Amino acid sequence: MSGGTLRQRAWEIAEQLAEAGAGEARLTVVPDGYRVELTVVRPHDGTGDGSDDHRAVLKALALGDRWGHTYTPPSRNHGTPRETVWSEVHHEKPGPQGG
Repeated sequence: MSGGTLRQRAWEIAEQLAEAGAGEARLTVVPDGYRVELTVVRPHDGTGDGSDDHRAVLKALALGDRWGHTYTPPSRNHGTPRETVWSEVHHEKPGPQGG
């Protein structure tokens, strides 16, 4: 996959994550590809503000080759829970040479 195509795929994930998570997605370069991250900060009561669509977030994450989630509890983030979701896209590795 070309670098431009890979970057376009990463931007598509970033746009969908930003829309679904009502936040700003960050795009960074990682070895052999790109990582898109979205941080979701929820009120201390844990109810959230209803602005993020979990299914849409999951759908956007699944567009990547790898994805994940981190959670920081309120006790480690000045009383506010913090979640970060991420998705990565990578250049395809060449397969074994057949003969």
